[in-house]
Amino acid sequence: MKDDTSIRENIGRVTRRRIRVRAELLAAAHQVFTSRGYQDATISEIITVADVAIGTFYLHFRDKEDLLFALADEAFHILRAQIHAALAHSPNEAVIPLIVRTLLQAAYEQRDMFKLICTGETHLLLHARMQQAQQGLIQHFIPAFQAAQEEGQLDSYDPVLLARLLVGMLVWAMGLWFEQDGPEPEVVAEHILFMLGQGIVPPHSMTNTERSA
Repeated sequence: MKDDTSIRENIGRVTRRRIRVRAELLAAAHQVFTSRGYQDATISEIITVADVAIGTFYLHFRDKEDLLFALADEAFHILRAQIHAALAHSPNEAVIPLIVRTLLQAAYEQRDMFKLICTGETHLLLHARMQQAQQGLIQHFIPAFQAAQEEGQLDSYDPVLLARLLVGMLVWAMGLWFEQDGPEPEVVAEHILFMLGQGIVPPHSMTNTERSA
């Protein structure tokens, strides 16, 4: 029994170390990629910043591209997690304004990473992942627009097309911060919601509670 406990403890230590080292490599890659650019960055620079051996790198990632994909997946995961947390925390708020504000704030906080994802050579490498992330956002917005249509707020406008256009607007808005720090995400969100308000009043769009009903 004691031997079994020791084995489990050893496995636990190894697992925790692997998780920690992987996180350190991701943090180092983020630093090197965003400061040097993906094309100029080298694995040697990344392992130097992470303070690990080259063999350790290859235990976690196949190559520099694999590391880039992992970084992008992490960035998109953070966006999804913050949106889901906001929806869970504020079930009585209108869905569209809540997601717009949450998404822009989260993207602003990761603006150096999204500049890496959305520009240059990395944009081509990550195109499929970016498309998948955008499709996920579209699926969040479609029910809210459909509810607005049922309430007679959209006339004959297509809820799916509106959701796609809104996501396109949000992706474009994220690009505002690639070369400058402003305007603040809340300012951008208010401008987008003002434009939406010309055809559909966001405060009266479906709430998260109604969406789940």
